[in-house]
Amino acid sequence: MPGRAPRRYKMDENGTVRSAFHGKLPEEFTERDMLAFAADTDLLLLQKVSEETFAAIHAAGYDYQGGTVIPRPGKEETDMAEQETKIPAQEKTQTAPPMKLDVSVRAIQPMGNLLGFASVKFNDCFVVEDFKILQTDKGLYVGMPSKPDKTSRTGYRDTAKPVTGDFRKQLQGAVLEAYSAELGRLRAVAAAQERLSIRSQLEAGAKEAEKENAPAPQRRRKPQKPRNAKNGFGPTWPEA
Repeated sequence: MPGRAPRRYKMDENGTVRSAFHGKLPEEFTERDMLAFAADTDLLLLQKVSEETFAAIHAAGYDYQGGTVIPRPGKEETDMAEQETKIPAQEKTQTAPPMKLDVSVRAIQPMGNLLGFASVKFNDCFVVEDFKILQTDKGLYVGMPSKPDKTSRTGYRDTAKPVTGDFRKQLQGAVLEAYSAELGRLRAVAAAQERLSIRSQLEAGAKEAEKENAPAPQRRRKPQKPRNAKNGFGPTWPEA
């Protein structure tokens, strides 16, 4: 009976359960894994290992014995060093630096549960717009850009969305943080305008009160002409 490639399953970094070969996903294969997979596939489909696969195994410094790809003398040490230095794809994903997100938010007067919109620039090279900031029973939520779709249960279909749970959390956190900062800025502007209005009113009231409490100006009295004055030429004397 020809050997059959062992069919196992493994969860990838996205949380999806996928078929694995000897406990490894395709992106985690070493050179030896790929040759062994080719040989097992030949056995499954052709009932034997093809000459092309044998040639590839030998060219890479391996032998095929008893259904196993075995390294030749000297190749085994190279394989061990490669496996020690190789970083699995899942670990690379976990240790990769977080993506840079620059978020711009536009808050609006609430329309139902819609509170605002956001656009996100990814690593200074790609922008996605029309994220929605929504109020739900469980708190604030970031809705993905979408378009009408009659076949969808909700009537809309997302046109852009995260494919990993970790990045969804990073994206949602960045958008909601920017929304909170925008609300703080708007409150500060409103408070400053209110203080300015109150100050203007106080200054106007003080000026009005000052006018009301100011003493009335004294009326200047017109100078009286002397009784003996005549035609404005000074006093006259009686004749002798």
